Amino acid sequence: MNETDIRRPERWLRAETLITNSDQRVLLMVPRNQPSLLLPGVYVRPGEQVADAAVRGLAEQTGMHREITHHLGVDQHPANPATGDPEGLTIVCDGGDASRLEMRLLAQRDVPVGVSRTLSGHQWVPLGDLGNHVDHYNVMRIRAALDILDGGLRQPLLYIGQPASSRRDA
Repeated sequence: MNETDIRRPERWLRAETLITNSDQRVLLMVPRNQPSLLLPGVYVRPGEQVADAAVRGLAEQTGMHREITHHLGVDQHPANPATGDPEGLTIVCDGGDASRLEMRLLAQRDVPVGVSRTLSGHQWVPLGDLGNHVDHYNVMRIRAALDILDGGLRQPLLYIGQPASSRRDA
C-alpha cells in the first residue's frame, strides 16, 4: 500500500473564545437548536488563521472586538459514526476579561442579525453553575482552560512559527 492508497479522514477546526468577568462568570452563547450553552466560536475557514477566526467569531456572535493572541488548550474530538461527523479539534482561545462597559453594551444588544438563525442570545454563567447550562464535555473543556489560565500557562497562537500578536503575513 502506498501513500496515495491511504484515505485521510476529514477534520474540522474550531476556534472558541473564553471570556470571563470580574464576577467569576463565563460568557456563553444560547443556541436555538440545542439545549446547552456554548462558548462563542466558529469553524476556521481554509487558509484562515486561528486567531483571526476567533476574532471573527466573537465579533459575529457578540459584537465584541478584541485581539486574540493566546490559547488555553486544544481539545480533540473523535469521529462520530452514528452522525457521520468527522473528527476535529477545538482550540480554546483566551479572550480575557470583559469590562463593565462591555458587559453593559452586551446586555443592551441583541444577537447580531447574521447569527440570529442559530443563536438566540448570550448569558453570563457563574463558574459553579456551568454544569446546569453546559454539556459535560464542554464543562470539562471550560474548566481545563480556566485552570490553564489560573496557572499562567496560556500559550501564544502561532502562524508559520510567528506569534499571532506579531501579525506578520506569510
